[in-house]
Amino acid sequence: MVGGKLESKGVVVVVLSAAFLFAFSQFLLITAYPTIMNEFDVNATQVQWLTTAFLLTTIVFIPMTGYLSNAFSSKNLVVFSLSCLLVGTVIGGLAPSFGILILSRVVQAIGAGIILPLVQTILLTVFPYERRGFAMGLLGAVVNVAPASAPSISGMIIDIFNWRSLHWVLLPIVIVTLVLAIFMMRNVLEKQQAKLDPFSITLSAIGFSFFIFGLSNISVTGFLDTLVIVPILIGVLSLFAFIRRQFFLPLPVLNIRLFRNATFRLAIILIFINMMLLLSAETILPMFAQDVLKTSAFLSGFILVPGTILLSGNLYDRYGGKRIASVGFTFTATSLVLLNTVSMEHSPYWIMAHFCLFMIGFGLTLMPLVTVSMNALDDQDISHGSAIVNTARQFGMTFGIIVLSTIISITTSIRETSYEVGTYWGTTYALIVMAVLSLIGLTLTTFIRERKGSKPTREM
Repeated sequence: MVGGKLESKGVVVVVLSAAFLFAFSQFLLITAYPTIMNEFDVNATQVQWLTTAFLLTTIVFIPMTGYLSNAFSSKNLVVFSLSCLLVGTVIGGLAPSFGILILSRVVQAIGAGIILPLVQTILLTVFPYERRGFAMGLLGAVVNVAPASAPSISGMIIDIFNWRSLHWVLLPIVIVTLVLAIFMMRNVLEKQQAKLDPFSITLSAIGFSFFIFGLSNISVTGFLDTLVIVPILIGVLSLFAFIRRQFFLPLPVLNIRLFRNATFRLAIILIFINMMLLLSAETILPMFAQDVLKTSAFLSGFILVPGTILLSGNLYDRYGGKRIASVGFTFTATSLVLLNTVSMEHSPYWIMAHFCLFMIGFGLTLMPLVTVSMNALDDQDISHGSAIVNTARQFGMTFGIIVLSTIISITTSIRETSYEVGTYWGTTYALIVMAVLSLIGLTLTTFIRERKGSKPTREM
């Protein structure tokens, strides 16, 4: 029994370390965007593809994790994912062109698309039911630290060295984690019958890719251009075909039937809104600090550091997800209203203070909602539920950053003022939209109905 507990702790250490590295790498280049734009001569819309390509790739691979976790051992999946992160990091450090740099993000994202839902499923398996809130809080603490710390660390490295050094600093940590996975990771997931449907995967990839591509073109060509309408139409039709096909497959790639559960469905909507707000804030605020307030790369990232909290999981086990999520969205809405008061003459430290409230709200919101969604499902549905949750998270981030960045880009281009003034007003409009979304999220939390009672426990 002691040996089993030690093995489980080793698994937890490995998967949490892997989750941190992938989340960290996802946010690592944001502070470097202005520098990358200058080196490769790309504009603000084009450089966003370093984030968009990463998120799109994860969206393509996440739906497959239900199949992959049943077809392959959890150890092999973790080792493969970390290997993708290692290879992608090397390619990024050596990238001679912007296209190769995007390729490096795609390779990294293949691993992220597999590992993100897998970590969640593994933690929900090794922890007993009554400690799931703690398990998700633990994952939330790790995932929250990454976006808060990555911009400031990368900013400091860029100020001293250059953006390529970001990859070489990350590389030895990835190697150490990969070695730990090889020796400490064990198989903890029970395999079920599984079958991969290539046509479903193709429909999913086409649907998400074309939809996002169409949205990203709005800031360049306008709303009514063919490069906007046609891709969005193809994307919507492909996603509809993907969803419809899942209902007729005996072993669906993604079990869409789980959306019939009202609690699960509502939690997914709230997670989507929350992730829209997170990446948008993480991207918009450093660029606002650099372009409008004229801060250094380090300071623009450092303003995001405070605010990560470690309490949401334990609070869930004590109070439940509904109350905590309501408080979290209240903090988020308050912070976004306050961020709208920051003017071009203000100190960047006002952004830091208000963003601290934002991250408190995020910490109180995301993982309790994830726990609510998972507790609404039966144990055999957790792998598919995790895949759906993580698809919603990644798509929410992708959708949010494109829509809100488009608001800024359009405002900057149509206002007959300086770039700094245009960016200021574009950011203001984007933050107003984000505040409205947070208030919608707060309203929807009142409709959460959590499952009562408990399930059979497993020892950790």
